[in-house]
Amino acid sequence: MRDILSPIRSRPAVRRSILACVILCAALGAWLSQGTIAAADGVRVALLPTSIRAVAMSIAAGAGVLVAWRVGASLAPFWLVVLVALPWLPGATPAAFLVWSGPAALLVWVAIALSLAFSCGASRAAGVRWVTSRLIPVIASRPRLTAALLACSVNAIAAWYVAPSVPAGDEPHYLIITQSLLNDGDLRIENNHRRGDYRAYFAGDLSKPDYRRLGRNGEIYSIHAPGLPVLVAPAFALAGYRGVVIFLVLLASAGSALSWHLAWLVARRADAAWFGWGAVTVSTTAIFHSFTVYPDGPGGVIVLTGIWALVRADDEAHSGDERIGLWAAHGAALALLPWVHTRFALVAGCLGALILLRLGAGRNPAGKAVAFLSVPAVSALCWIGFFVSLYGTPDPSFPYANEEGSASFIPGGLAGLLFDQRFGLLAYAPVLVCAFAGLAAMVRHRAQRRVGLELLFILVPYLLAVTHFAMWWGGTSAPARFFVPMLPMLTIPAAVAWTAMRHRATRASAVAALAMTAFISASLVFVNEGQLAYNNRQFYGLWLEWLNRTADLPRGLPAWWRGRETAFYGEIAVWVVAVGLAWMVLRRLERSPWLCSRGALATATGAAYAIAGMSAVTALWTLAGVRGNADTPGQFELLRRLGSERRPLLWQLTAMHRLAPPDLLPMLRITPPVSTTPGGAGQNDWPLYQIPAVPAGRYRLQPVGERASGWLMVGIGRDPFSLVSGPLTSPPGAIVLDFPVDVRAIVVRGDEQARRSISGITIEPLSITPPGARIAPGSAIHAVRYGQATAYFLDDRSFPEPEAFWVGGARTSALVIQPDVPRASLSLMLRNGPVANRAQLRAGTWAVDIPLAPGEERPISVPADRTRHGTLLAITATGGFRPMDADVKSRDTRFLGVWVRLSEPPSN
Repeated sequence: MRDILSPIRSRPAVRRSILACVILCAALGAWLSQGTIAAADGVRVALLPTSIRAVAMSIAAGAGVLVAWRVGASLAPFWLVVLVALPWLPGATPAAFLVWSGPAALLVWVAIALSLAFSCGASRAAGVRWVTSRLIPVIASRPRLTAALLACSVNAIAAWYVAPSVPAGDEPHYLIITQSLLNDGDLRIENNHRRGDYRAYFAGDLSKPDYRRLGRNGEIYSIHAPGLPVLVAPAFALAGYRGVVIFLVLLASAGSALSWHLAWLVARRADAAWFGWGAVTVSTTAIFHSFTVYPDGPGGVIVLTGIWALVRADDEAHSGDERIGLWAAHGAALALLPWVHTRFALVAGCLGALILLRLGAGRNPAGKAVAFLSVPAVSALCWIGFFVSLYGTPDPSFPYANEEGSASFIPGGLAGLLFDQRFGLLAYAPVLVCAFAGLAAMVRHRAQRRVGLELLFILVPYLLAVTHFAMWWGGTSAPARFFVPMLPMLTIPAAVAWTAMRHRATRASAVAALAMTAFISASLVFVNEGQLAYNNRQFYGLWLEWLNRTADLPRGLPAWWRGRETAFYGEIAVWVVAVGLAWMVLRRLERSPWLCSRGALATATGAAYAIAGMSAVTALWTLAGVRGNADTPGQFELLRRLGSERRPLLWQLTAMHRLAPPDLLPMLRITPPVSTTPGGAGQNDWPLYQIPAVPAGRYRLQPVGERASGWLMVGIGRDPFSLVSGPLTSPPGAIVLDFPVDVRAIVVRGDEQARRSISGITIEPLSITPPGARIAPGSAIHAVRYGQATAYFLDDRSFPEPEAFWVGGARTSALVIQPDVPRASLSLMLRNGPVANRAQLRAGTWAVDIPLAPGEERPISVPADRTRHGTLLAITATGGFRPMDADVKSRDTRFLGVWVRLSEPPSN
């Protein structure tokens, strides 16, 4: 039971000594997990926190060892703390060791906690006894209701945390169709865009309707199918966008309960049904598409009703049931699929054919078939008539304007949909490998072969269809959007896979994959308001960059790029081989005396797959010809921690000696890679360099180039504003930036001559603002030069313009004003719009409330904060107007409050 102490059970003093060592190692590991490591000038520099929180976390880890010992858990899982210590070893170390620094260390502690729970003795753990005696019987008596409630809880919590980041992508375009139906009773959306109806739930600009071809009457109809807008219309009418989210969460929860039921019907084991349910429900793809306004989530639930019909037909063939009523309901459900999205018509056809075949084996097949086909037949005619009436053609693909498709896209699309680090299903939910293994097991097993082949008959044609098009990733959405309609039915083969597992190592691996899936999903939900889940195909995976800023994880996992599919297949093969070898080793060793206990097996499982992961990323780094160190992100993460820790402990790990903060900054000469980000107003507007999340402080930027020429611009965002702009000299001079607050990024742009002549850039931190001197939390997203001062905007509630800025109507906006030369006060000029308004200004303890008549101007003097590098100012406009309402020629739909201009100080 207590594996690592059992050989010396007869010597209490030695046992106590070893227990004390384990407690100390756990506490030390918890402390190291909170540190930050970066590479600087070829050496590793580390920062360790000394805050009360850091000490409390270390003490809690040590106490956890004692608690685990007292309840009878194995202490073997604490061997995994070695992984956390690898990045901190002195001297030269492999880059793969750095994988376990930063937030990635959390994964080690999750593995330890799970292994402890796995090994805990039920006879001595009161919590385990309570679960066994009280909770499990409740779950066993109402498993479907429990599955629905648990899924609802998971999805609702995720929706709550991700709310600031949605709706996004095509979601507003579906919602505006709903608004057109409710407000105008039609599908013509141009007037809804022109009125800005979408501003009730979307803060951005959606003035351009999403269409490709005009209707036969010259009107604009959305490219998106009307089924989802009709489905959510009652919820929108009752409670707006939030009502739609609640409805979708409830619908997904009902589908989750149905998936558990179907998994139980096929596998006939409750534990298997729960495993299959968990494998799908905790996946990132399922969670994020349970509350986002896309057709794929509801489509998956409808597909699940078709699978239910297949299982029902088989049951009725054995029971002899002749009733036909429920078959009309099944047919009506499938009839919805083409209306929800055109690509679902293929799924509806495949399901319909399979159900009719199943009905032929039962009693009263003709009556059931007629009932089943009655609604779909009428619906199909109406569906074709819909396109004829709107576009004058029965072709459902006509609105898409012959979207590009080719069979050559299929191999790369299939591999990407499963393995790509940004959009791949298995990349975010490795436990679903069990579902595909379960499909193979079903085909091999005679009793389940037909169901397995039927699932493949639905799955394979659909995947071939969606990957036949170039954009297999589904645009701006969470991972594997186009797989979502097939995802709920994978609960069944995942459950079958659990029943087919005969070896301890295989089950331990499946549980580890489930834990990894849950960890990834939780990270994407709780970090940065869910934005890590919304990737762009032109970048690497956002969550990997968050997970570890010291090791180059994005280059160590498979990534799909157009034209580089062969390399992508090789990267997938490396990971498959590494993970497969780890599983084979565990299978070989599972009967070893050292792995007899559950705790030892769980520990070995975590260690085996950790080694496999390090081996795979090292192999991919070698194939790509990169070192594996992420110098620039790591050094900026170190600077951010330096600006947030009051008394940091700094070490130079290579030689193991302590550093003082003034000694650290000269060591950091940051050389960011050239940006590959397209965008902007043209080729010359593309950023040359982008360095995200820069902490407050003073920096020297040194362009590198032997014969520099052209024009260089430096700002903090992808906008037309710059803090420094001017011609380059030869050799180029240094640029000094002084940020009073954290900024979103340093963005360096240049004209064509600058692009040709600049070969690199070096960033040297001169000083970092300490925690006690910080002006405001958060980061500036815009920075604009106004005369002899710079305004740093901390939110998107203002609208910066070259000469001044508007504060949004009925909003409070915060900004930091930094004059070039310290002043006693800041001079502002307020100008109101064409409606009566009130402006409220606050800076420190100073505040003023000003009523403004339409068009009134008012000068204001704001006391400046001379003890810091800038003044934090909050401005509220209680009312506002839309320029398009005041001027019929305007197409400006912004809701504006008060216009603010920074005035120059009076001359002496």
